[in-house]
Amino acid sequence: MKPNRLILYALLALVIPGGGGRSAAQESKDADPKRQADRRALDQLTKDMIDAFDRRDAAAIAAHWTDTGEFRHNDDEPVRGRAEIRNGYERFFKSLDGKPKLEIQTDSLRFPSADTAVKETRLLLRNDDGEIVAAGRQDAVLVREGDQWKVAVIHESDTDVVPDVSLEELGWLVGTWRAVTKDREVTIVYEWDEKQNFIRGKFSVREGAAVVDSGTEIIGKDNARGVIRSWLFQSDGGFGSGAWSRDGGKWTIDVHNVKADGSELTATLLYIRVDPDTFTWQAVDLALDNSPLPDTPPIKASKRAPPK
Repeated sequence: MKPNRLILYALLALVIPGGGGRSAAQESKDADPKRQADRRALDQLTKDMIDAFDRRDAAAIAAHWTDTGEFRHNDDEPVRGRAEIRNGYERFFKSLDGKPKLEIQTDSLRFPSADTAVKETRLLLRNDDGEIVAAGRQDAVLVREGDQWKVAVIHESDTDVVPDVSLEELGWLVGTWRAVTKDREVTIVYEWDEKQNFIRGKFSVREGAAVVDSGTEIIGKDNARGVIRSWLFQSDGGFGSGAWSRDGGKWTIDVHNVKADGSELTATLLYIRVDPDTFTWQAVDLALDNSPLPDTPPIKASKRAPPK
């Protein structure tokens, strides 16, 4: 048995019940409206797990397992019981370097009974440079005890080959998009470069007849890290960068921007493709110079037909 590796994957497993990343709930393939409350409860479980991880609180993480919860990695002997799971996390936190980030690609979430949920998930772990340092697949069983959902069983298997991302997966962005809010109108034009190695975007923001912001975005693949990245340049001198990941029709972009006045803005952007001519945009986990800001509401962007 490899304790550090096992506990690393156990850590990833604990974040999967409701979603991935620091904030965005994963879209469920179980569309039964009667289970919406359960899906919300699983989302909250995820947020609690992430908060406990950020605080390096092994006891708080273990509290979300059942008393006799079980974790099995590949064909290793299972780890059983909340106490052993807590001990594993304590060892793991002592050995952890940096703050690696999770990418979670959900295959399915289903409810085989009133008090049981099953989730199948693919997991990627990236370091601060965006490099994939671990990958795996998991089957998780969650049960309701009283009025709380808890992790009961997780079976995980390593995956040695990480699927290569392709910039063509973002080809649907090419075209002209328009988004309108109460006060502003945003127009974004995306196009391929000459050899289709980059997607170039130009945007403008209007308040009435006045252009209040504009700039350029370049999206390309980092072939050294196997990740899609973007770079943003604003007309007022601000600039930024982002790392993209996909889960079905949803793209998540972790961004870091330096504003024209030197302040630093971080956020997670969500692009959710609704249909070929519509996507929604939202910014969550916003912080300006480390001071939290409220999430934005989802904004709908519509594709405009090319001029004839």
